[in-house]
Amino acid sequence: MYLDIFRSLFLATFGGLLLLLAVRRLRTYRLKERYALLFVLIGLPFVGLAFWPNGVGWIAENLRIQYNTLALICVSVFLFLVVFELLTIVSVQDQKITALAQLVAILMEKQKLAEPEHRPGAADAPAP
Repeated sequence: MYLDIFRSLFLATFGGLLLLLAVRRLRTYRLKERYALLFVLIGLPFVGLAFWPNGVGWIAENLRIQYNTLALICVSVFLFLVVFELLTIVSVQDQKITALAQLVAILMEKQKLAEPEHRPGAADAPAP
């Protein structure tokens, strides 16, 4: 009995902290909305399990899979989805950084070609 209450409180606290962290980061650090949404989506399963702690057991019973096996599958899928989402974000940012670096290099080359060549003694020449 006490273990169920502790588990529900732990899951609700963990999920609530993730949601609170997402809102706080969104406001103070100007976190983009898609990243805050990622935090919210990460926290929702924990909040759901806090309100329905036997949900995994119910699903395991209906699918006729052992509880431990289903719990391991759920955690693994959850972690894979989070890792893939974060890798997607990193990949997109890497592509943007590469494109920006190439653009800066092109602009620097154009600026270098547009500047008149500096010749010794050119400053001493009289102006027409």
